[in-house]
Amino acid sequence: MTSESNFREARITMGLRSDFYFTAARERIQEAHFLHNNGYYTLAMYVSGLAVECMLRAFRLLKDSTFDERHDLWLLWKSTELANVHSKFYRAKIQAMLSVVVKLWSNDYRFRSKTELRVYLKKLGRNRGIKGDFLKFNSEEIFRAAAEIIRLGAGLWISLKTK
Repeated sequence: MTSESNFREARITMGLRSDFYFTAARERIQEAHFLHNNGYYTLAMYVSGLAVECMLRAFRLLKDSTFDERHDLWLLWKSTELANVHSKFYRAKIQAMLSVVVKLWSNDYRFRSKTELRVYLKKLGRNRGIKGDFLKFNSEEIFRAAAEIIRLGAGLWISLKTK
């Protein structure tokens, strides 16, 4: 076994089960709401995306305990039941909200200061046409999209678990 496969095996057997990720997703979105409402916009943006990643990982682990999508939310989503729901409206809604999260989230936000995140968002053009605090605006946008993904994911989770 190579050191890379040893590392991958260690990641798989960390003991995190799908229900752990599901619970974490619901907790993280509540924490993101608290952070946003208290003006911690940088951390709120990071935690909003983290909540979505937790929900996607929960669904992925229902199918397969091995995955290496890292923090690529699109790849993770495509490998889950959320991408395969039969309702076109449901799938389109999740896809639209995920598009917002992917556009506004990066795993490296956990390392960025408020000033650095503002600079980054300006480079993305995420300050154009926004009156007031554009960091607050973007924080609210990603939070709302993430909260909707968590809400829709929770509904599907419950329906899958009760089958």
